[in-house]
Amino acid sequence: MLSPVSMRHGAARASRDLRSASAVEDDRSGPVFIHEPVNRVDFSNTTGATVECSAMGTPNPEIVWIRQNGTAVTDVPGLRQVLPNGNLVFPPFRAEDYRQEVHAQVYVCLARNPVGVVHSRDVNVRAVVSQHYDTDVNKEYAIRGNSAVLKCQVPSFVADFVSVVSWHTEQGDNFFPGSDYVVQQFYQSEVNNEYVIRGNSAVLKCSIPSFVADFVSVTSWEDSQGHTYTGKDSQNVVSQFYEAEVVSEYVIKGNTAVLKCNIPSFVADFVRVDAWVASDDTAYLPSSDYAFGCVLLPPPRVVVNQFYKAEILTEYVIRGNTAILKCSIPSFVADFVSVQAWLMDSGEALLPGGQPDVVSQNYVTEAENEYVIRGNSAVMKCKIPSFVADFVTIDAWLADSGEVHMYNKGQTDYVVAQSYEVEADNEYVIRGNSAVMKCEVPSFVADFVSVEMWVDSAGNSYRADADYVVHQFYQTRVIDEFVLRGNAATLKCLVPSFVADFVQVVGWVADDGASYAPSNDGYVVNQYYEAQVYDVFVIKGNAAVFKCNIPSFVADHVEISSWEDSQGGRYVPNPTDYVVTQQYSVNVMDEHVLRGNTAIIKCHIPSFVADYVTVASWLQGAAGPQGREQEILEDADYDGKYLVLPSGELHIRDVGPEDGYKTYQCRTKHRLTGETRLSATKGRLVITEPVGASSPKFSTVESSRGLKVRLGEPMTLLCPAQAFPVPMYR
Repeated sequence: MLSPVSMRHGAARASRDLRSASAVEDDRSGPVFIHEPVNRVDFSNTTGATVECSAMGTPNPEIVWIRQNGTAVTDVPGLRQVLPNGNLVFPPFRAEDYRQEVHAQVYVCLARNPVGVVHSRDVNVRAVVSQHYDTDVNKEYAIRGNSAVLKCQVPSFVADFVSVVSWHTEQGDNFFPGSDYVVQQFYQSEVNNEYVIRGNSAVLKCSIPSFVADFVSVTSWEDSQGHTYTGKDSQNVVSQFYEAEVVSEYVIKGNTAVLKCNIPSFVADFVRVDAWVASDDTAYLPSSDYAFGCVLLPPPRVVVNQFYKAEILTEYVIRGNTAILKCSIPSFVADFVSVQAWLMDSGEALLPGGQPDVVSQNYVTEAENEYVIRGNSAVMKCKIPSFVADFVTIDAWLADSGEVHMYNKGQTDYVVAQSYEVEADNEYVIRGNSAVMKCEVPSFVADFVSVEMWVDSAGNSYRADADYVVHQFYQTRVIDEFVLRGNAATLKCLVPSFVADFVQVVGWVADDGASYAPSNDGYVVNQYYEAQVYDVFVIKGNAAVFKCNIPSFVADHVEISSWEDSQGGRYVPNPTDYVVTQQYSVNVMDEHVLRGNTAIIKCHIPSFVADYVTVASWLQGAAGPQGREQEILEDADYDGKYLVLPSGELHIRDVGPEDGYKTYQCRTKHRLTGETRLSATKGRLVITEPVGASSPKFSTVESSRGLKVRLGEPMTLLCPAQAFPVPMYR
């Protein structure tokens, strides 16, 4: 019978056994990246790009590029090339040669040798075709002596790649970013009254207008007597009174107990535990010797030595087959304990990584019959059982005659030559008009075949070139517009759809010969409109929200600059003094999940404040009145157990029974008022043990509803499915 031994907690007997065991020396090593490619590669079609990928190992690893779906990346003449050194090259290309499956693709670099395989991060490649664009500067009206801010309007289709480097006037003045041209914005800072009981601490806040908040900082405070207080003066630190508490812990004699020091939240950022003092004045000091993974053994009276037992579940297997034993480690020490060796009843130690201890799994590969007409191409596939698919690769194919066929990039003898025919369908067109012929290529070779030229029945050849641009005849029209005298009129130029992508309006010409050029401020259509405010009925003492209704035909060009009441009071948007404080509460509901699946916990925010409230963090605690919350970091790694999405949902991977004993709360923040609030309820995971196989089913129906997101903000699309075994996503 085998039993696992853990060395990390100082098992001396096992250490002696391991030192005396014979281990097979193996100087081989798995691949390690020397130069891992970056996550995003953006380049222009005029420059091209090279994505570097290199790795080291023993023996030397092979570099392979694959797509997200696992298929290998091959050369595409003139557009993509995989070099022998592992680099992925995208040479410069013409705009008309752009291919989405090549130039807007996610690639992964894979390095492998007989010892192992490593994958790089996803490489998001995006090629940008050089686009013609114009920038505009709209008029800004400002009262003499005030500051004016001009904005450079960059078209949205190039906004991600274009930035403003300088400004120029008609008089030849040049303005470059720098301190000389800082807009001197007038502002006033305020200090609101704070009411406090005599002898207590008071915290005063300096309110700075939002439009200069990014550029202004508090350097000092001055009181009415002329005293100056700066942040460097230690005597001016606000000394906040607080008490730390230790909650009683009940434990059976002989077991281990863990005591926690509860520090009030308002000083938690500035207070840490320096030492523990027992009733007999014995002091226990934290030490770096207790860091995880450290080989030094700490004093036994300070380190929490948690008693645990590892177990091996019985495995039933037919004689001659391979058996896999698993070491079950209790969850409360799983983060600190690892299996370092297995011991047999005879005392023999089996070490991980040793060649003699590799589980040799018996398997058989199959090549199914392929039926094909004589003379056509055939593709044979080698079926490898799934339980060894990660460790087995095809080295060669053997024919009945004994001939060996091996894959080699330098050989083309084994390339599958697929027979195909291209067709050009008849096009019927009136004499004198333009005709467009299309070459139909079968889909099974479409990725590898491109049109090089056209040949007519007279033997004339036509290559893709500007000389053969199809000159399409078209006419534009202007439809009559009926309008009352004195009102504004908008005329539209109707361009036929088949040339709309290539034709633009460069000017307008009146019957009297007057010409009007677009983008000239002199021809701006001054549209008359009225804004309205409807009555709002509200109970006394409650908050009221007024809306300004602007006609749709000017909504894109009109914004609210201020509100005025009947007494002449004026209210300017943005300052938080006018934010409507809405009473609301957020909730976290229980979530049902199959063991081993991923759970998604949501923070339910009322819709009337959803635009202003976001999830700032999640808190985890133990179920019951003694539960102590611990904050889960928002930047949890994708490879970790917890992940907080930009939209606020909490992902918990590989849910186990121990997760059912925890509670979760979300902490939200109001982006206008800055107020933080903890959810009113605590959610739990209701974990169900799977009984037999279960096909994938969506946990919720939210994947089919419409979603809205602000421009420039991140968006998360969820696919909440559960199954047993755990489902895979594509």
